[in-house]
Amino acid sequence: MTAAVVLNSLPVPGDAAGQVLCVALTGALDFTNAERLGHDVEALLGPEHRGLVLDMSGVEFCDSTGIRVLLVVRKLVQEHGGGVALAGLNARLTRIFRVTGLIHAFTVTAGPQEAAEAVRTRSPSA
Repeated sequence: MTAAVVLNSLPVPGDAAGQVLCVALTGALDFTNAERLGHDVEALLGPEHRGLVLDMSGVEFCDSTGIRVLLVVRKLVQEHGGGVALAGLNARLTRIFRVTGLIHAFTVTAGPQEAAEAVRTRSPSA
């Protein structure tokens, strides 16, 4: 794939404490950029973050390398007592996550607002 994933950090309404980080991804998540995504998300995560929302509505493609990095990011957030939610998976990505069983590894919602609420309510410090 030629399109790179672009990260945009978004404010989360109702999260005055800044405990949920919401990142919108755009493009293709594949072997050419997945590792970079992992490093970029890790750099954005601060000690105040108890949850991570990845808005995937702008992601057209994700290969196995991208999935592996999403799992690594999930593990990193969980080690700090937080949760990860994926928002806006398209039909193709939803199918991939269902077939692989990874749909159960993440909280999956239609949009980022629902994802932020799900992560916030699951957080031990909420």
